[in-house]
This record gives sequence, structure tokens and C-alpha cells, in this order.
Amino acid sequence: MDIDKIINSYQSKVSAEDAAPEKVAQEKDATLDKIKNASALSSLLDNIRTAYDMISDSVTGRYKGVSKSTIALLAGGLAYLALPVDLVPDFIPVAGWMDDAAVLAWIFKRCADEFQKYKDFKCANA
Repeated sequence: MDIDKIINSYQSKVSAEDAAPEKVAQEKDATLDKIKNASALSSLLDNIRTAYDMISDSVTGRYKGVSKSTIALLAGGLAYLALPVDLVPDFIPVAGWMDDAAVLAWIFKRCADEFQKYKDFKCANA
């Protein structure tokens, strides 16, 4: 989603003579909700990528700063995401994906400090 297009769209709507301020405000709120949801999804995808990289670097010996219990938790979370066996099957629209996202969000919240240490390690060794 291009932020400049969104801003230009709202500026043109607000400057239009027949623009109802309430309608413009409602559209703005709906669009901001979409951006927030996209941001949350982007954050989830970034955490998935970080978890995968951290496991990979730990297994290959490039990164030694993570505990085995954290690796097991992350590997279990990624397996839960990838495997078709879930509490709510993935073929059920929305609900099937929401349980995956909830499990991953919980795991990633528990591993937030480990993620930050790993990201600092990656930056220092880039």
C-alpha cells in the first residue's frame, strides 16, 4: 500500500466541495485500520523470518547465544504453522489462520528478548 497515494486521495477528498467530513473521517479510519493490520502482518512475517534464521544459525554454529529451550519453542511454533494438524484446521477461512497467528504471537512475545539479541548479533556481524 503506497502511503503517498493514500495521503493524496484524502487531500483531494477533503478539498472537494461536496465532501462530507464524516464520510472522509470514516474512510480515513477504515484505511488506517487496514494499514495497522498490514503492519501487524508485516511484523509477524518478520518474526517468522527471524525465528527461521535464528534456528538455522544456531544449528550451524554461527550463533551460540540462544538456549535450547528457545530453539525448541521456535521450532515447535514454526512446525505448528507449517503442519496441517492444528486446533482449528487451516481450511476453515480466517479462524484456521487466526489460531496459527495467535500461537506464533504468543511464542514470539516470549522470545522477544532473544530476537533482539539475535538482531544485534546480525547487525554487529554484517
